[in-house]
This record gives sequence, structure tokens and C-alpha cells, in this order.
Amino acid sequence: MLIASVDANSRILQLPAAGALRASVPSSEASGGAPESTEPVLPTLHAPGSPMEAVLHTAWALARRESPVLLHGESGTGKEVIAHWLHAHSPRRGGSFVAVNCAAISASLIESELFGHCRGAFTHAVVDRPGNVRQAHGGTLFLDEIGDMPLELQARFLRVLQEKQVRPVGGDTDIPVDFRLICATHRDLAIEVRAGRFREDLYYRLRVLELRLPPLRDRPMDIPFLMRRFLTEMVGREAAVEAGNAIPLAALQYHYPGNVRELRNIAERYAALREIGGGWDRALEGCLQPPDRVMEQTPDYSRAVRTSRLTGNDVLSALEACGYHRGRAAAKLGVTRRTLQYHLARMRREAEAREGREGREGREGREGN
Repeated sequence: MLIASVDANSRILQLPAAGALRASVPSSEASGGAPESTEPVLPTLHAPGSPMEAVLHTAWALARRESPVLLHGESGTGKEVIAHWLHAHSPRRGGSFVAVNCAAISASLIESELFGHCRGAFTHAVVDRPGNVRQAHGGTLFLDEIGDMPLELQARFLRVLQEKQVRPVGGDTDIPVDFRLICATHRDLAIEVRAGRFREDLYYRLRVLELRLPPLRDRPMDIPFLMRRFLTEMVGREAAVEAGNAIPLAALQYHYPGNVRELRNIAERYAALREIGGGWDRALEGCLQPPDRVMEQTPDYSRAVRTSRLTGNDVLSALEACGYHRGRAAAKLGVTRRTLQYHLARMRREAEAREGREGREGREGREGN
């Protein structure tokens, strides 16, 4: 049996140590289902020591649960990738994974898309349509940008979750449904509730298990890792190593408001231009906007100071002001504690490199005299 605890305040599933996790995963014989891996085969979305490491280990535990999962994160952080992975490693992996982008469907059509409709329910309803909820029966329903679901539709969807039944538009019969729900949003739903744009009862129904995906600027150690991974897919391992070694410093220090999606687009642009003799200069042309010219996507996940703009003086000043307490210094800078530790390690490496250069120059000077 998988033993885990749920933090009462955050409602985020907390995970035991990795070794305990591997030892506690149920076998296929015990579950009666298809063979299951006893090792957490996690998606390669991060470098060692990245904040994503803890997120993905928590995802391994969430995958095996039936409770709804709410994914938080800015656009481009990989919410749908994680949703696919949760489904693929869940007991429902043999069923359908049905993805719906609530922000991409007009308010007049989303009810029919979700719940289906009967023939003759409206002017162009010439055939019965099952709808996304019924299509996900036995599998997983992924509602992307749940925060954009029209308020009037939220009451109907809440009833579906409570009664485990759906009634098509124009129908008079409730149809039983059984699905695992995963939702994603770039909004702070608590703020949406207070503003009257999201139902409080639905919010608490969705907020059972949560995962927060950090933006790429809060995990700068992942930028070269992901760039090499994408380039390997696009141009092959040997060429990717060569290209990775030549990545300009500006690309590694950029704050990437479009997150992993933007990073992949740049890698794809480089791969395409490489075929006609282009290099990083052409691939990055017009892409790396100065941070002060880029609007925040949402205030919910903004940082007071972009990690790509942090200097050694910023870090040292914050540490001194906070009595060298790393947690408070990270909060003052507007970054995670892990990101602060990354910058401290970088500063140590740079200091050691300077000392080595100065030592060599001193020896060469003495030998020259």
C-alpha cells in the first residue's frame, strides 16, 4: 500500500522518500490490473537539483489516486505534459485521455462540447453528440484553463462531479459517467472566487490534490538541460552537443516569459536555420526581449526580481539584510530558496575560478621576473 500524507493547509500530497516510494508501489498481482512499474519513471523535464524534481516525485504519488488534481502554473510550464503523464501512470491508463481547453471554446458552445447534445436540441444539432464528459468515461478528463469556464456552466459541472451523471443538452435522461478529473489554470482561483468569477463550492471540489509548476525563470539550471534535450530530438546528439556548447550567455540568462514552450520554439528555430547555415545569432534575433519590456502574464506567479537579472550584490545585500537567513533572503528577492541556493553555488564557482586565474597570473609574473 502506498503510504502518503496530505498537508491540511496546502492540500498538496506529500511524498515519502524515493526509496520508500519504490518499495511501497503495489504490484500488478495485488491490484489485479496491467503490469505496473515499481520505479518512478519520471518525464525528463529538469536537470538534477531542479525545483521540478520534487514536483515530479509528488506527481508519481498523485498519479495512482482517483481524486481530482489541480495543476497551477503559467502558460508554457508543461501543465498538459504533466496531465498526460498522470493519466499514463494511473489505474485508468487503459481509458481515454480527453483534453478540453475551456478558454478556446466560445461560451455558447462549451456546454454542448462538455455535456453533449441530443438531435434537435438547437438549430444545427442534426445528430446526437456524446460530449467530452462521456468520452472520458473510464479514463481521464483534462480541463485546461478551468478558470475560464463560464460561471453559469460551473454549476452544471459541479452537479456532474457530485452526482456522477450527465444530462446532454436537450435531453431528459441522466447518463452515469465515471472519470478521473485533472484541471489546470494559470489563474489564482482563490482570487477568482473572491472576485465572484469562480464558484467557491466548485473550487473546493477541485482543490483536493494540487501541483504547482514553477516557471522556467525560477529554475535557470534547467535551461541548458532542456535546450540540449530539444536539440537532440531535432538535430541529433552530436550536433546538439556542438550547438549546446555554443549557446550564447544571453540565451541562458533570459527570463523566458513563455517558459518551456518559448525555449522549445527557439531550439526549433535554431534547428531550422542550421540547415541553411544559420547559427544562434539568427535563431535568437528578435526573440530575447529585455525584461523591462515584457509584460507579466499574471500577477499570481510574478516575482519581484527576475532570477536572470540577479547579481551577486543583490544576493549578498538580501542575505545581509535578513541576517543571513536564506529562507527570508529568498522571499525578499522574490525567488525560491532552491533558486537562491543555485545562485550561491554559482557565485562560489565564479569566486574559485577568479582565485585560480589570479594565482596563475601571479606565478607567471614571478617566473617572468
